[in-house]
Amino acid sequence: MTYYELAFKLQHENCPYNDFTKEYPTTVISHWCNWSKDVLEISHGQDPNTSKEIRKMFRTLGSKVIRKSLGAPSSSLQIVLQHCTCDRLPPPTLPTIEKHNCLNLQPMVYTGGWEWYHVTAFSEADVKKLFKELERKNCKVEITSRKAISEESVHSSLLISAGSLLNDLTEKQARALVAAIDNGYYNLPRGASAMEIARRMGVPRTSFVDHLRKAQNKLIRTVGPYVRLKPLESS
Repeated sequence: MTYYELAFKLQHENCPYNDFTKEYPTTVISHWCNWSKDVLEISHGQDPNTSKEIRKMFRTLGSKVIRKSLGAPSSSLQIVLQHCTCDRLPPPTLPTIEKHNCLNLQPMVYTGGWEWYHVTAFSEADVKKLFKELERKNCKVEITSRKAISEESVHSSLLISAGSLLNDLTEKQARALVAAIDNGYYNLPRGASAMEIARRMGVPRTSFVDHLRKAQNKLIRTVGPYVRLKPLESS
């Protein structure tokens, strides 16, 4: 099976990150998203007005900054946002990429008024539908590279790191998941019920189930795009 590795850049109206890098051309914004929180690294040169304008940009997005730290050099800034902002960045691009069964390889990069994407697509039809929809949403799109890759190449190059898989779990969610595994909750037949595990942990059943379901949801959403790499046999 042949897959496609694409790099492209696009412009569209009313994107705060694009508009910011157009006004401050030395700025580079790298954007990682896990659909719960956003992590941004902003390299902004030495312009004294940049920090003030960055704060204004996040107020425009309605996003709360929950952690901010200076990088090295001091003209680099790391920011963690409380909520994912992808649906506030028209058209929006990332949901459009995933809608057409394409795997976005993070980070997205914004610089010079353009946003840059690196994507793996699993069929020629998906590629055509993706770009057709982006153009329909008034995006100016330029493909900077495109190459066919083998299934073996995809499997070897798109490995999931433990950090990307587990970092978004809270401590309570991780404890619930470990307890479920250790007590045979996922065995067939099941080694223990949710009530039994909650009792052993000394927590209410509702709390245990809530933390476990949230942990499962985060893990499934992380690995979901990679599951598409496995060809499915037709019945």
